[in-house]
Amino acid sequence: MHKWLGLVLAAGLMAGGAAWAADPEAAREIAKDQPGASDWVAAGRYDGSHLLAQTLKAFDELTLPSGPIANGKFKVSATAQGRVMRSLYVAPKGRSTLEILANHKQALLAAGFKPVFECGGDACGEGFARAKFDPNNTEQRVVVEKSGQIRTFLTNAMLEYVKDVRYGLYRKSGAGGDTLAGIYIAQMTGGSSGDYSAALTGYEGVLIESVEPKAMEQKIVTVTAGEIDSKIASEGRAIFYGLYFDFDKADIKPDSKAQLTEIANYLAKRPALKAFVVGHTDNAGGLDYNLNLSLRRAQAVVAALQSQFKIAPGRLTPRGVGPLSPIAANHDDAGRAKNRRVEMVEQAAL
Repeated sequence: MHKWLGLVLAAGLMAGGAAWAADPEAAREIAKDQPGASDWVAAGRYDGSHLLAQTLKAFDELTLPSGPIANGKFKVSATAQGRVMRSLYVAPKGRSTLEILANHKQALLAAGFKPVFECGGDACGEGFARAKFDPNNTEQRVVVEKSGQIRTFLTNAMLEYVKDVRYGLYRKSGAGGDTLAGIYIAQMTGGSSGDYSAALTGYEGVLIESVEPKAMEQKIVTVTAGEIDSKIASEGRAIFYGLYFDFDKADIKPDSKAQLTEIANYLAKRPALKAFVVGHTDNAGGLDYNLNLSLRRAQAVVAALQSQFKIAPGRLTPRGVGPLSPIAANHDDAGRAKNRRVEMVEQAAL
């Protein structure tokens, strides 16, 4: 961006002219969505808005204010972990922040959400806008990955100097946990980014943030021989999620090799130990079927350890308990995934 261009545009704005029109590239970028981004269904999109920037994380933590600000800090807030989406929209000129918030609120109420906190103007507290979203704070920015330079500059300029602030926090409770939604809306009055701030002046900026309950993905699933030793010594059992089977089958898959190797290494270091290998399932399906399936899976693990790693017959005894010993509720996919496992349980010495 040329410095003289920024100065000219800023001067035009102070004079009340539509100086942003001198930068047609910025205007075109404002009028289209970030490639690959999509609306969060529960909150919807205000008619005529465009999605300037969006970040999505499969598992993260999000803290949202649940009360007004005082002395530069939010009195109360709500924090949740799960799937976090942050979407920054440019809404049409000439629409009030009250109207935009009311539309998003209506969509959230229809989706089963309930208001936790709402405010507008002075009721939000002095300094609310800068504390809620300061584009100069890199932690608060909505980062645009693999996007063009103009969109990145526009995103960083959005919501720097604003008026007509509105905010709402909404919650939806469910068996898997609470979903939080924060809607922050304000009208752009300018900023320090030259022609990019000028291009956004007069538009309504809409920041929609949501966190939906989701279990953290188990990326490290192979339990080492040392970890098995520690778990057996302290708890009498070790839990394995790195032993894989096809759906509804008991044939152990090749990518179980890493976990089988660690189990074999542990057994080699404890030659006198005898253990039960116990299969577990979730509660989907009949009890008798799951008891049989869990037993067959335990038998497959024992057979693999004996044939591939020469573990002596008689050291491992397969058992199956199906869904009878859950370690999580079976109400959602995350809980059922935790319950589908194989355990090694130390046998009592005779």
